[in-house]
Amino acid sequence: MTQVPNSTPVTWPYKIIDLRNNLISRIQQINFQNVNVSEILLQGNIINNIEDGAFFNLKNDLRKLDLSNNSLTFLPSELGRVNQLEFLDLRGNPIFSTGFNDTIMRQMGDYMRTFYFGHEQLDHWPISIRHFQQLRKLELNGGVMSELPISAFDGFEWTLRELTIRNTKLISVPIALQYVHSVEVFHFDDNIIVGDAGILAPAFAGMVSTTRILTLENDGLTDFPDILLTLRELQNLSLARNRLEFVSDASVQKIASTKLTILKLENCDLDRIPGALSQLTSLNDLDLSHNRIYTIERNDLLQLNQLRHLTLNSNDVGYISNSSFQGLTALRKLELANTRLTLVPEAIRNIPNLEELDLTNTDALIECNCERMIWLYQHLKALRDLHKNLTIYGECETITEGIENYAWTRVCDYCITC
Repeated sequence: MTQVPNSTPVTWPYKIIDLRNNLISRIQQINFQNVNVSEILLQGNIINNIEDGAFFNLKNDLRKLDLSNNSLTFLPSELGRVNQLEFLDLRGNPIFSTGFNDTIMRQMGDYMRTFYFGHEQLDHWPISIRHFQQLRKLELNGGVMSELPISAFDGFEWTLRELTIRNTKLISVPIALQYVHSVEVFHFDDNIIVGDAGILAPAFAGMVSTTRILTLENDGLTDFPDILLTLRELQNLSLARNRLEFVSDASVQKIASTKLTILKLENCDLDRIPGALSQLTSLNDLDLSHNRIYTIERNDLLQLNQLRHLTLNSNDVGYISNSSFQGLTALRKLELANTRLTLVPEAIRNIPNLEELDLTNTDALIECNCERMIWLYQHLKALRDLHKNLTIYGECETITEGIENYAWTRVCDYCITC
């Protein structure tokens, strides 16, 4: 669509208008006269103008407005007239810092809770954000500035709970972050210039007792940053898409005393499962997908007796020792999709409470024949006798049939007497 459809003056039962991914270029004064909604989604259009009065009929009702990935070059004055707007997404619009009019930002400030902005050419931090003194969630996505001003988070340093900074040219974690005292979730991703030296300890001074979730993805890191030693409440950590290559005991020791339950080391160029991870005895969820791991040995993953979900998808795994996975008594889900495995790993017999096994693959399918599958049938039957169930995803290579179905039906028909 190239314009907002006309609405008729009838009883309006809907709360959301979704016009995403069209070719709308302008929001006119007449567009929303006969509607009563709290949420309008307009992302992915080519909007470059919002007329005065466009949201007049909604000024007391509109709470969420998504204008991301449009063509706005300045903050529309009409937004300042929406009395209770709580969520505004302006990411991907070429609005420079001068386009965030101070008066309009102040008018929106009383109710704004979530604000997203940024584009690939943004060169200065808009200081008018200081008017959002009830802000809970803030995202900067895109920018060419190398640093943020020390006053970047003034005005909402005690209210901010979730902060995202990604796709920038920053050379370090902003030192202004030290004045933020209530952030529980911090995403600092795809800031590829930062590197190990850019994870500045002083920047985290105000967050050491509040941060539960931290992602430092694709930031040019080669090691676990020292700042992890101080984040006492950390529960969820992602260092995905960094070239860690090797994870030492000293690296893991930095998070061994935290409350960490989720660790993501996806696409970190690891060629084996780091033995040091055995120190993280409280882990529930471990993601090692998209690495170069080619074997799983007996001593891998020792002592992780709280682990419930293990992801090893898209590795070069071709061999799993039959004595692997010992002690993983809490494991419920094991993902081994898109590996080089051609056999169902017999080591799953060491996982007494496994409920899901993912062996889906588009290339190396699993060999299904009597010699290879009798043990699997016997294992599945033993589980069923204990009132347990294991679901296996994946296909056989030699016959068009699922692995689990083959084990239950073909083995009894052709291999043994059941």
